Amino acid sequence: MMDLDIVYSPRWFYGKDIMIDLISIFVLVLIAFFTLRYYRLNRKNRNYLLFASSFILMAVAFLFKIATNFTIYYEIPQTSQLGLLTLTYSVIKTSDLLFFAGYLMYRMLMLLGLYILYSIYHKQNRFNVFLIIYLILVSVYFSSSAYFMFHLTSLIILSIITYDYFKNYHKSMQVTGKWLAYSFVLIAASQLVFIFIKLHTLLYVIAELIQLAGYVLLLITFIKVLKDGKKKGKE
Repeated sequence: MMDLDIVYSPRWFYGKDIMIDLISIFVLVLIAFFTLRYYRLNRKNRNYLLFASSFILMAVAFLFKIATNFTIYYEIPQTSQLGLLTLTYSVIKTSDLLFFAGYLMYRMLMLLGLYILYSIYHKQNRFNVFLIIYLILVSVYFSSSAYFMFHLTSLIILSIITYDYFKNYHKSMQVTGKWLAYSFVLIAASQLVFIFIKLHTLLYVIAELIQLAGYVLLLITFIKVLKDGKKKGKE
């Protein structure tokens, strides 16, 4: 069953991680939007569609993560007997359903998004796709160490993706290719720090800030790609 002992954030950091996630969502959606525009112009290249799909899944994953910060309140009618009097009143209780469902969807969608990004450089047949998706679902939901498995799996996939981007950079020697690789180095590094946050709550803050730096660098890289594309269009 999924582990609910998940967030180890210091009290003074409450809410600030939501802002970091919102920035990550903005970056992912923006890049996905423009990638889909490129795909419409060149439908033969399915990689554009896969790239956009992976980023959309990761953006939605962050939305579910944000949802875990909110609590569901509900009323339960109660009755008490006081002698001849029967008192009826409502008791307000909280539910962990949103927290549980939010983190479950966050982990599943994030790993699926990363897997699709990975599959761009490592083509998969249908059997492998179904097998990997099945293993993702099992590791996220049924593992007794779901938190550790999620971040470890994310780290492994991101490390492979980073390696692929560095290989691409050495082939093309484009500056944006190097920035793209470094942005994924930072995002992968954040997953490594997340693994060890039980040692100290401050590591949660460090991991979030490293992740923020990764997505900001990703946005800068994307803006640079757009500017270079406009320059080439004018030539």
